[in-house]
Amino acid sequence: MKKIVLALVAVALVGFGAAGTILWKKENRHYVRPSITDVELHNEKMNDCIRTALERHPGAVLEVEMEQDDGRILFDIDIQGKDGKNWELECDAVTAEIVEDGLDR
Repeated sequence: MKKIVLALVAVALVGFGAAGTILWKKENRHYVRPSITDVELHNEKMNDCIRTALERHPGAVLEVEMEQDDGRILFDIDIQGKDGKNWELECDAVTAEIVEDGLDR
């Protein structure tokens, strides 16, 4: 019986993949800080996102914030470009792919 339960838990964890490494806690209908279960993977993806954002808009990173939007976990990256413009990018925290890129108004 223990082996069956263990096998089901293992299958469920694999099914969640990288997204399962970030657990959002809900408290009083407001989301609080997430609990990161795989720190190395989290930092790797965040650094990949920042690197890609700076390749697109060379400059200074002003802020990086992790957020959840429609069930998708994103890094919101604000950059002051060398061109003097402020850029806001959103990067998928699981795939490290830029999903939104535009001037911050």
